[in-house]
Amino acid sequence: MIVVFSDIHLTDETTAVNVNPEAFTKILQKEIELCALKNEAREIVIVLNGDIFDFVRTDYWLKIDRSERPWNGNLDKRTAMNDNKKLMEFHYGKLFEEILKTKSSMAFISMMNSVSKKFGENIPVKVCYVTGNHDRIINTSAALKEKITGLFSSYEKANISFANEFMDAQKYSVLCRHGHEWDNANFGFELFKFINNADDFITRFHRDIYKLQTIGEVITAELMSGIIFRVREKISDVNFLNSLKDLNNIRPVSDTFLWIYWYGAAGSSRNKKILLNAFRDSLKEVLNTDLAKLWDNIQPEVWLLKGDITDRFEQILHIIDDLNFDSINKYVEIYKLFDKIFGSPVDAYSEGAMSEFKSKYYTGKDIQFILYGHTHEALHDYYFGDKDGKVKMYINTGTFLPYIKKTKDKKSFASAYQMTMVFIYSRDEDTEEGIPNKYPTMELWNGIKRKKYNIGKTA
Repeated sequence: MIVVFSDIHLTDETTAVNVNPEAFTKILQKEIELCALKNEAREIVIVLNGDIFDFVRTDYWLKIDRSERPWNGNLDKRTAMNDNKKLMEFHYGKLFEEILKTKSSMAFISMMNSVSKKFGENIPVKVCYVTGNHDRIINTSAALKEKITGLFSSYEKANISFANEFMDAQKYSVLCRHGHEWDNANFGFELFKFINNADDFITRFHRDIYKLQTIGEVITAELMSGIIFRVREKISDVNFLNSLKDLNNIRPVSDTFLWIYWYGAAGSSRNKKILLNAFRDSLKEVLNTDLAKLWDNIQPEVWLLKGDITDRFEQILHIIDDLNFDSINKYVEIYKLFDKIFGSPVDAYSEGAMSEFKSKYYTGKDIQFILYGHTHEALHDYYFGDKDGKVKMYINTGTFLPYIKKTKDKKSFASAYQMTMVFIYSRDEDTEEGIPNKYPTMELWNGIKRKKYNIGKTA
């Protein structure tokens, strides 16, 4: 049996709210144990499908000197990151220590170890950590891999692995990726070719591309977290600040600017001014980073848009530079620009999965299930089906965080917590009367809870 989930985004909680700890100890753990017992699992493989620990949703980087941030300084061509490796190891190590202090992180680690303790003596329990874009640093940091391995103390070290994909065609007919491979702002395919003079024949899934920091990290840390960081310096209202942390959970991301206007519109004139200035100053910081300047050098013709993401940000900055908060809603051009920047259609992932099903790379491999995360939108779709019950499916593993979206009247926003878990069984698991199945079987659980949690004081 394999268990797949993604996008937990465990942070230090300075600019984001973590998943409620009970999601791990009272729901996920119990479901894993129940499914393993009732379906007579021969093994348990937990696939952490990316963005489990989050190293960019934080104000940690904003509290240190600009020259010491990962996206500034001399950028290494292999990682597009500050080339002071010792300094980077130090900072990421310190940030990880803060992440691990949170109740949610402790609950997640407890859940992982409890599963191994319960079943480990009788059946193998393994972990495969597939890296995403918010935990990308794991691909280049042996120290972080060692720390994470140490956290899963009840597992045999040989049963813990790190990868850019998990594939088991023979037993489970499954391929798992994080999914950011289809997001231009969060996967450095074109940047890698540009700074390394690589030819057009390099594969999108080349292992070196996964090491490359992208503009997406800069946007999350300097813009999204930057807004919260700067507002907190001026406003002490805990409820206002904690609600502002929802910035990271709006989908599609292109609605972020609209959400800021909607959320701030009812506030005092002082708060509106602070919010707009925080957005403006944070946007300037994004554009002033060395990585953004490097990103700006990518030839425009490689993008679906005319001009790259930094060009669009410059246009937004130019439009809002002399506006006040209340007048911004009149400038629909701003929303159009945000949509062009972040509005990667869901079809990009659907088409990506289709291309993988058809890829010559998988010729001879029986892949029935392709799983991505990243988008935070849990979904599943059938691509092919045979009369004997064999299918090819694309599944998105969603998130455990709030999913915030625009309401149908397009005048407000609403949210609910989501939890998505995927269980895939080998042919000799999940059987009827012990008779092996013709194909692997699959269960997909997607739970939604509407609740406003009390999260206490903001960090």
